[in-house]
Order: sequence, then C-alpha cells, then structure tokens
Amino acid sequence: MGTVVISLDAELGWGFHDREVPESLLRDTRDNWLHLRDLFDAYEVPATWAVTGHLFLDSCLDSHRNHPAGERCCQRPVGDLEADDVWYGPELVEEVATADVDHEIAGHGFTHVHLDHERMTDEFAIREIENCARAAAERGHDLSSFVFPVNKVRHRDVLAENGFECYRGVNRLLEDRGTLERQLTKVSSAVVGKPTPPIVEPHVDEYGLVNVPASVYLFNFGQEYEKPFSALGEDPVVRQVEAGIDAVANDDGVLHLWLHPHNLRTSAHHRRLRSIVRYVDRRRTAGDLQVKTMAEVADDVRRRERTRVEPVETA
Repeated sequence: MGTVVISLDAELGWGFHDREVPESLLRDTRDNWLHLRDLFDAYEVPATWAVTGHLFLDSCLDSHRNHPAGERCCQRPVGDLEADDVWYGPELVEEVATADVDHEIAGHGFTHVHLDHERMTDEFAIREIENCARAAAERGHDLSSFVFPVNKVRHRDVLAENGFECYRGVNRLLEDRGTLERQLTKVSSAVVGKPTPPIVEPHVDEYGLVNVPASVYLFNFGQEYEKPFSALGEDPVVRQVEAGIDAVANDDGVLHLWLHPHNLRTSAHHRRLRSIVRYVDRRRTAGDLQVKTMAEVADDVRRRERTRVEPVETA
C-alpha cells in the first residue's frame, strides 16, 4: 500500500519579500489558509504545513540586518494591508493547529531567504533555521520537518543540530534534467497530463535526516499554459496527479504533492485541489492508499532502518 503526502509552503508576504506583490493576492492568501483547512477537514486529509517562522510572531523587534527586503521590513504595510496582515500570522497557524484533522506544523525558514541567496552566509543560515525553530517553540510547536525556501537544500547539518528530523528533498529526476528538458516536461504536463509524477523513496541521508523528496508541484505551470487548455473541460494536472495516485496505490512508495496557499487564485485552482483531495480520499476509502504527514513518513523510515540493523535472535 502506497502513501500520499501533501505539503504546503505557508509564507504570506515572506514568499514575496524580493518582489512586488498585489495586495489582493496577499489578502486572498490569508483566506486560502482557512479554505484549505476546511477542505482537508471535509475529507479528513492531514497535511504538512511548512510555516515561515516569522509568522509565529505577533510582534518583532529584530532589525533583520542584511535582509534583501531591507531592515525593519516586517513593519512595512502593503497597500491597504497592515504589516500585521503581511508579515505575521499566529492566528492562522492556530487555526491549522486546532483543525479537526491532525495536521503537522513544520518549518520553512524564518524570513524565507533561501539558503543559496547571494547574501546568505553561514551565520545568516544559522539564524534562519534557529529562529524558525525558536519562534515555533515559543508557540508550543516542536518542529520535526523542514521545507527549504525555494527548494534550495543547503545547511542540512544546521537542521540536524536544531532538532529537525526530516525535510522535503528535490525530485532528482527533474533536477538532473537540463533547462530545456524541464520546460518541455512542463508543457507536456499542461497538454496531456503526462508524465506520471514519480513515486519517491524517502531515505536517511548522511546527516541522519530523512529526505522525503517531492513528486510534483501542483501549480507547476502558469496561466500562459492554463488558459489554452481550460477550454478542453478537463484539468491536465488533475489527470496527471490521479495517474500518480493510481500508481502509488499499487506501490510501497510515496507520492509527495506540494503547493502554496497563494497558488489558489481562481475558481479553477480551487476545483483542481478539491478534485485531487477527493480522489485521494476515494482511493484511501477503497483500502488502496494511506495519507501521512512528512513526520509520519520519517518515523516509518526510521522504524524500517532499525528493523534492518537489529540482530536476529537465535535459539
């Protein structure tokens, strides 16, 4: 029996600290946290919410020195949105943590500066990881899983030193392809819903962390691809993911789906996610599938590793 994992990069304004973002997108994103919580509740689907650490705060005195968005960036409003609605979100985290479904709260850096950024130093990276864990702990969340901002997997040793046990790794099948091949794969996904997302095998890395690789990003192509194919009446991403769910149902591996709350910009996006979650629930009800968080998958991997190394008792 295979496993489906759904992880979300929950960032609010921090996901756009390096660019201008429409005020309406940020306002809708806050609503989307609640829409997603309600959707997962309706189908009893647990997810891993990777939260940017600053969102655990309700105030901040940090100067954010050397931050690409500038010092005291967390005091800056966006349009008519107050700074509290852009850079802080403890009430949203609490809505997820107290949902009917037992979601996992995970880490996503402290201010979403990716760990391969030109301004990133070892000291900066340590602050990003340590402060994320600390801010969560002060709200009563002991983080186990980590999602690297912009999927730049770096400084895993610092993760291990700060008590993290697993992370979302990069899909190596796509990483090893060149830029042109990745673009062709994206277009193919948009046109025919292929290829089937890869089934991944989580494993323990050299730092003792469990790598739970991604299989597919649910919003991998933008509106330039969506609009021409929406007239066909069937979402190619739904078709692609359903094929992946069918494949993992006959496998012992993991299908790891991921998205951002801010991806849900249109009614078609909401329909896409609802269709996928509904199909996951259908296959699970049929007994073909299980749904787990990243931390639960990591626990399974460690349990299997212990079983392999434990000596067999002889009479």
